Amino acid sequence: MSSEEGTRGDTFLERWTVDQKDTTSYRIISKNVSEYHFTVPYTDRLEVGEIFSIQDREINFLARVTDIQHDSNYEGNWDTTLRGTQFYDQDQIFNRVVAEPLGCILDNRFRKSRTIPTKFSPVKRAETEEFQFLREVMGDIEVGLLRNGSRLVENIPVALHSEAMDHHMGVFATTGMGKSNFMKVFAASCMKRSALGNANFGLLIVDPHGEYILGKKTTKGLLHLERYRKGVVCYSTDPGHLKDPEISELRVAMNEIRPDDIKVLYDWTPAQKEALEAVPRVFYEDAWLDEILTPEGTALMVAEDFHEKTVGRIKRTIKTILDKNRYIGQSRSSVPGIISHLLEGQVVLIDIPQLNERSELFLLSLISRHILERYKQESSEGARGNGCLITIEEAQRVLGGGEGSLARFESIAREGRKFGVGLCAVTQQPKLIDKQLLSQFNSLVVLGLADRNDRTRLEESAKQDLSSLDVEIQTLEKGEAIISTLNIPFPVPARIHLYEDYLKRLNSDEVKDVDEDLDTSFDPDW
Repeated sequence: MSSEEGTRGDTFLERWTVDQKDTTSYRIISKNVSEYHFTVPYTDRLEVGEIFSIQDREINFLARVTDIQHDSNYEGNWDTTLRGTQFYDQDQIFNRVVAEPLGCILDNRFRKSRTIPTKFSPVKRAETEEFQFLREVMGDIEVGLLRNGSRLVENIPVALHSEAMDHHMGVFATTGMGKSNFMKVFAASCMKRSALGNANFGLLIVDPHGEYILGKKTTKGLLHLERYRKGVVCYSTDPGHLKDPEISELRVAMNEIRPDDIKVLYDWTPAQKEALEAVPRVFYEDAWLDEILTPEGTALMVAEDFHEKTVGRIKRTIKTILDKNRYIGQSRSSVPGIISHLLEGQVVLIDIPQLNERSELFLLSLISRHILERYKQESSEGARGNGCLITIEEAQRVLGGGEGSLARFESIAREGRKFGVGLCAVTQQPKLIDKQLLSQFNSLVVLGLADRNDRTRLEESAKQDLSSLDVEIQTLEKGEAIISTLNIPFPVPARIHLYEDYLKRLNSDEVKDVDEDLDTSFDPDW
């Protein structure tokens, strides 16, 4: 680009896009099987995270840029050495690019590379044709488009495998980087598959902020996806939302509540915890909640050698829960319907605006327990239906290793896969999630993490190696992601669809089903 072009007031992105049209080939100069080096003119603009293609006879190697360094043919202080009237000779300086091998394409098949390209093999930016193999390994839940550095790769969608959802998924990002947008895009794709009769898992979302059902201010919600609206079932505690005949009132029966659902909410003293654990043997299972609140119930607990003050503390907590959660009643319940819809492969949205954090955790814990129990029953009877994925917003609250809060979801994380139940942990602080539990997550969606400790925790737990992507993850912009998941051979860079744009596309009659183009076969042992 000439100096004249550079002074026209072009934006950085416009100038960068012009640079991308340069088809100049670079050359491999070193180094080994785990790291490639090539040099580029010091005026050429490259980015960390860009993927390059190295053609060596019949093999096409792919490598991702992990570092870019200033370099030259001089030793020592080359940039301050006087040479005639100049401080340096421009033709003696360049940039050294460090790239991580991703693998190679041989006979139209992608595989890990066990060799290195021949020295001086030509290097060029990978284009759409080099990424065609990815279309064959993508899944059926579209979330975005492939990204190469800052630019999109045309016609290469990024899609997760529905068959992998019971393997657990994590969505991690600093505040404002697009977690909620990703979840709406993900849910919309699930709604589409459900409405078309192609779903093989149900998705549960408990929304305490009211942003998923109809959106907020300038954003849209899931119910705006008119074309595939039958793919979602909504329950709500908001009287305003209940005016919609397709939204059901959320109800939970008192006989569905167990002491363990109360136990997860607070840090109980040992005596209080022991008293809660004794409740099932003191009271009839389905009537304990009514009985313990009576004077006779207190007397029965005291007769079991529990102090009256201990019992009083438990009773006050129960009364608080009942007062703050008006959806709890004596009989009618939404829980059986919620589970049935999940087994049918639908998206179930539970809208609970204006309820506090403890109320949210109480409801999520109760429903999750019933889901796991039902799925265990289905498996034991040989009638297992569709799997399901339980979304947990601010997941560090219940997956952080605290004894009470962890118990409910630890069992799902450790054994849920056997019965088709997965967790989707959404958080901005993965460093606070129990390390062993995080290692159970096989699909990671990383949308940008500024905290080094958060990135380190993911690097230590991920099934695919993310350690070389530290700088790239740190510099991701809003809506950009690194997705590491089963059956896709390396962590792929993606730009997540903006939900409002994706909504327009799905609602249009011209939308093309991703299934028509992609081989969505899933190999869990890939």
